[in-house]
Amino acid sequence: MEDSMTRSVVTAALLFAAAPAFAQTPASSPTPAEPPCLRQGYIYDFQNVPGNRSLVVIDLARKRYRLNFSGTCYNLQYHLGLGFKTHGVGTLSCVAKGDQVVMRDEVGPNWCVIKEIQYQTPELDKADAAAAAALKQR
Repeated sequence: MEDSMTRSVVTAALLFAAAPAFAQTPASSPTPAEPPCLRQGYIYDFQNVPGNRSLVVIDLARKRYRLNFSGTCYNLQYHLGLGFKTHGVGTLSCVAKGDQVVMRDEVGPNWCVIKEIQYQTPELDKADAAAAAALKQR
């Protein structure tokens, strides 16, 4: 009985000591080596990018992806919810080039065609912050 209690305490102590490793911010994590695979069923949140030509999407694992559009995606900053129209089968397929981000407007549906998907890096975060600052100065 004492051995199992000791093991439980040691296991709990190890998990507690490892907790800061799980609490890393997404910006500090390195860019994965594998190609980006944003699964439609795992989308958690999104952030607008100045210029409405890109969108940052965050999945349930807190990986950040940048979706670049073929053209300007008008009024993207005014939407609280977005949908995805993909050509993959099921919600576990990766969002791919040619898929669409769909939003509901008062006039009717509006969509933006995805040209490229990449990981959102700290360098892209800095460029987005600079673009946002430039827009505020106008």
